Amino acid sequence: MRSVYLHIIFLLFAGLLTSERLTAQDKVIRQLRNSLPQQTDSIVYTDVLNQLGMQYHLSNIDSCFWYAVKARGIATRHNDTRGLAGALNNLSIFYALKDNQTQAIEYGFKALLLYRELEDQPNICQMLMNLSVYHFFEGMKPESDQYLYQAMNLGKTLARDSIYSLVLINYASRFQDDSTHRDSVKWAVEKSKEIIRKYPGSRDIYYIQAFEADEWMKEGEGAKAVQRINELTARALKDGLILVAIDLLEHIDTYRQHGYPADAVPAKERAFAIGVQAGYLNMMLPTVIGLYRHYANSNNEAKKAYYGKALLEIVRGRLRLRSSNHMNYLDYFLKEQELNEWQLSNKVQEQRIARTILKRKNRQQLIGFLAGFLLLMVGFTLARYRSYKNLRKQERLLREMNDAISEKNQQLSVHDDFKNKLIAILARDFRGPLNDIIRVSALFRNKDMEQAEMQQIIDEAVISSRKTLVIFDNILRWIRSQLSGFVYSPAPCELSELFEQALHHTDHPEVSLHIPEGLCLAGDQEMLLFINRSLLHCAAKLSGGKGRVVVHAVEEELVKVSITFEVNDFTPAMAAHLFEYRRGDDLSVTLVICKDFMDKMGGQIGAEVEGKRMEVRYGLPRFN
Repeated sequence: MRSVYLHIIFLLFAGLLTSERLTAQDKVIRQLRNSLPQQTDSIVYTDVLNQLGMQYHLSNIDSCFWYAVKARGIATRHNDTRGLAGALNNLSIFYALKDNQTQAIEYGFKALLLYRELEDQPNICQMLMNLSVYHFFEGMKPESDQYLYQAMNLGKTLARDSIYSLVLINYASRFQDDSTHRDSVKWAVEKSKEIIRKYPGSRDIYYIQAFEADEWMKEGEGAKAVQRINELTARALKDGLILVAIDLLEHIDTYRQHGYPADAVPAKERAFAIGVQAGYLNMMLPTVIGLYRHYANSNNEAKKAYYGKALLEIVRGRLRLRSSNHMNYLDYFLKEQELNEWQLSNKVQEQRIARTILKRKNRQQLIGFLAGFLLLMVGFTLARYRSYKNLRKQERLLREMNDAISEKNQQLSVHDDFKNKLIAILARDFRGPLNDIIRVSALFRNKDMEQAEMQQIIDEAVISSRKTLVIFDNILRWIRSQLSGFVYSPAPCELSELFEQALHHTDHPEVSLHIPEGLCLAGDQEMLLFINRSLLHCAAKLSGGKGRVVVHAVEEELVKVSITFEVNDFTPAMAAHLFEYRRGDDLSVTLVICKDFMDKMGGQIGAEVEGKRMEVRYGLPRFN
């Protein structure tokens, strides 16, 4: 029983084609199922279905069958040869595990032909090994040996020789008890061990080391062999390889059968416990039978009842499978054959219909040739006229769409410009006051300050907060001016008072105001306050905080206000473009907003340079 069970394990692992240590199977299945809705390519989708089928054959063989059938249907519709080969491979494994080796051989051979068509050497080697197992279970040992030797010859040539290692282990397992193959089995084990060293974490090492333990037992070192099997079993359980652990524990019973006085009952009980825990109860029939007979002979009624109940459950499960599922799968196979016959018949009928339609068309063409020739010119003229009308209609629609797109682009450009300006204003005007508030708050944490110092800090925090509110009100005013529905209404604005307020927000130490008392401009007070504050900030920045800034106001046709200061390395050309937007310059954004405000109030604004003197000026009507 151990040898057969070992072959089943190799059959299952052969489909995985990996040398890495398994992660938890449910995690792999969950990842594959979650990736299914994300696949848009039918070939990749089919590949994921085949991977799911291969994973499910370890835990739910019916799910393996379902995914294989679905993958085969999609691959057939899209002429996906590789996907069809993978689906047929899964179907062959399904029928092998259902003990229908005839059907398993048929599907496996079809998969082998497709892999040969694709020249996929690793999968060809895998299918040859699987077919060897199928024929061995069917009792066709010569054919089984032939496929096995073909797999070994092909495995030698593979660049990735991990599959060759698996073939060698399968060979050693097949002929382990055959004395005529003793040397070749030893060679196969050593060669496989040599290959496995290239793939750390390969599960094949368990079987190599189990072979070594078997050799120790044959040489009379049974205790050492049993210890090695127990160590391997513990390691396999730690790695989550339940089937490997169960198979390893079967070695101890084999040692007992060969004469070594090993107590196989604890090993069988352990195998049964982990098998039940992992959901492999139906595969534990020989183990349960052995445990039931042992406790029946030893008159242990409790254990006898426990394993008798398990035996009854397994037998009932197999009877249910034999009476229901097996018939369902057979019915599916028969329906599949019937469907293929219907498809063939349908193709023949379609060909007959096509020939009949072709004859009818030829007769109609012959009869309508003369009439069609007479109507040709009329139809051609009508088609040209309709084409001309459609073309003009399309041109009109295209022109309208282009106009609409152009208008939207202009709106997007305006909105983007407005957004950039707003961000720049927030970054410049809010940075200073907020830094003051943060600094004052940090000083306020000092609990050792005197009352006067604390009061001074509180006053500074109040001043910074008021500055922030003033700036925020100005920005809100500008935002409202940019929104649709804004109506400009001029009001009297006393110029000297507005500049006095703007001085509170400038960093320049020397500013002189030469503004007549009572001079009022016709404008928006908040806009003018923003303009005055921004122009003083511009003078402070361009002059580097040096020299004197002089503000003059003269009444002519318009009230002209000029701000004069000294600059270095500033040309007339640069002054001419001072109020144009430049990306990355927050000052230019502020000056562009000033120009926007002047345009809304009907005024003028500009700048010029003479030598090292720069004059920034604007003009607005006097309020009467």
